[in-house]
Amino acid sequence: MNLLVDIGNTLAKIRISSKNKIIKEYVFQKFDDHELKNILNKYEIKFSIISNVSKPTPAIVSVLKKHTDYVSLKQNVKKFISNDIDISEVGDDRLALFCSALSKYPKDNVLVIDLGTCITYDLKTSKNEYMPGGISPGMYLRLNSISENTFNIDVKKLQHPTNLFATDTISSLSIGIIKGIQYEIEGFINHYSTIYDKLRVVINGGDSKIFAGKIKNTIFANSNFIFEGLELLISKNN
Repeated sequence: MNLLVDIGNTLAKIRISSKNKIIKEYVFQKFDDHELKNILNKYEIKFSIISNVSKPTPAIVSVLKKHTDYVSLKQNVKKFISNDIDISEVGDDRLALFCSALSKYPKDNVLVIDLGTCITYDLKTSKNEYMPGGISPGMYLRLNSISENTFNIDVKKLQHPTNLFATDTISSLSIGIIKGIQYEIEGFINHYSTIYDKLRVVINGGDSKIFAGKIKNTIFANSNFIFEGLELLISKNN
């Protein structure tokens, strides 16, 4: 069995898989070596891999190296990237999503947009070049920044606005933040489409569902799309 670990800024997602079939999935607000050991005691894990964009987790990595065949994401992703690019400061999640695009669309130009704590834009070309794009604040980073520093209001959730005219502060925030993100995404798509022929656009991440059906000619992947890239890295190392 494989153990795939995706540690984000707010949640840690864990997948146990075997022969590309999902055995079990977990979501943790806090994932540590104690939780990991509990999982390893339940399943016969052969290979493991981590994508981590949060704080370093040396204890977790140490346990995995001791009890599994640990696959280093950054060391192994280089063999899939055809261009010469320094990935030392590129986030694990972005590299894993490049591999996800490679696994799903190996011969296509693909723009992967990840809507999480931050919004990231990354390209996989038809020649399997990795072209990292921009990072911008995600929906709730924008909301929290405005709420805490300007209006001092407590807003937990925004809805996609039905039009561009507000009736109160909350609807103004929905228009400015959600429609602002939509127009940002559409602008990047339009620009990259002039450079890369027949560009596929995959939108992924926890906040992607609020934009589903709102942005034309895009593929909305589920928030676990990153696991396809982690599976690819493991499959090429066993």
